[in-house]
Parts: sequence; structure tokens; C-alpha cells
Amino acid sequence: MPIIRRFIEWLSYHPTTEEIARALATEYLAEFPVLGVRFGRINNDDSVTVLGQYGYPDADKWRERNVPSAEWRAVDSDHVRIIVGILKTKWTTDSTMYVIELRDRGVAQGHLIIEFHNPVSDADKHRTAEAIEDLSVPLALYLSFLSRPIGIGRGLSTLPGDAGNGQLSQRQVLILRGMVEGKTNHELATELGFSVSTIRHETMRIYQALAVSDRKEAAKKALTLSLV
Repeated sequence: MPIIRRFIEWLSYHPTTEEIARALATEYLAEFPVLGVRFGRINNDDSVTVLGQYGYPDADKWRERNVPSAEWRAVDSDHVRIIVGILKTKWTTDSTMYVIELRDRGVAQGHLIIEFHNPVSDADKHRTAEAIEDLSVPLALYLSFLSRPIGIGRGLSTLPGDAGNGQLSQRQVLILRGMVEGKTNHELATELGFSVSTIRHETMRIYQALAVSDRKEAAKKALTLSLV
């Protein structure tokens, strides 16, 4: 959670998409042998726009270019087969690339592709995938904010229909935001002026409203649903 918190805080400074790709490769995923990072958006006409990339000599060829549907779908590559659903996995067959959807309000808006210098061993795949997926949630949220008017998703107290039957109070929204930032109950109690027992009580009510069982799941769902 601390690394996700740092990533979210850094995104608040509005880095460029190219800076995000570089930071993912050289800082936030630095413990892994990352060769390159690419992420892009799927447009309404099924064309693809590469938004951020790092580590590729042909970066200028793809930067901010709308690649027609017929062109990108014709690329003979495992990562394309994963995107279109031919390969029912997130790892390419040679285990050198991991592909994950970037989702906004439950719908795929694009993909993040991480390429490694060497094949990732089966023993390391779970830890590697978990790190990438944790970072993909705030990245997807950030990209969704870039593509829609400012103000949508902020100060939201009523949960979307797929988030459960309850509603979040303003206090619970503040606590949930703290969860996303990786703050402890004691830190939240001091910051918000409540007792630790109140924070714990409200935390359980948040879990119930979001239909989750722990802080990590709550933080992920909050970002996915643009609740904070």
C-alpha cells in the first residue's frame, strides 16, 4: 500500500503520460527487470491511441497516433491476442509481457502493457502481477479524469448501483480517501478529529457498503468507482 500511496500522491502533480510510463518502469516497478512500458486508450471507433511509453526505440512512430482498428488488430503479437480475447491470460506465451485492462466505471478504456528483459518465472509471476495490478487502478482513474470534465467523481457520496445498496456519508468518504492514501486508523483519527473506535466503526460500515472485506479491497473499489 505505501507504494500505491506514493504513486497516487505523485499523480496529483499531473505528470505527463510519458512521465508516468518512465516512472512506472524506473521507480514504481524498479524491483522487476522492466524493459518497456506502454499504455493506451481504446477509442469509440475501436482505434487505439498510445498515450504513454518508455523503453522503445520506435516511440515517436506511435506517440499520440490513432491506430485504426484494422491495423492494430492485424499485428501478429501475443499482447494483441490477449487484448482481443484470443489468449485467455494476461501473460504472453513467452512470459515476457503482462497485459492488463485499464477500466473506468467497470468498462475497459485501454490497456497497460509491461515488457520484461527476461521471461518471468512461474514463482515470480504472482508477485509481479499483483504489483502491476495495484498500480493500474490509480493509473486508470487518472486517465479517466483526463478524458472527462473536471468535477465528475469528486465529492461523490451516493454509490453507483453496482457498489451495494448503501450510501457513504461525507465522513466515510474522508475515511475512504485516507484508506486509498494508505493511512492507518490512528493517523485518520488524528487528522479528522475522531476517536480510533469511531474510525474502526465507520470502516466496517464502509466495507459493508462497498461489499468488500479489507482496506486494500476498499481502496481499489474506491478508485475503480471514482468515489474519492
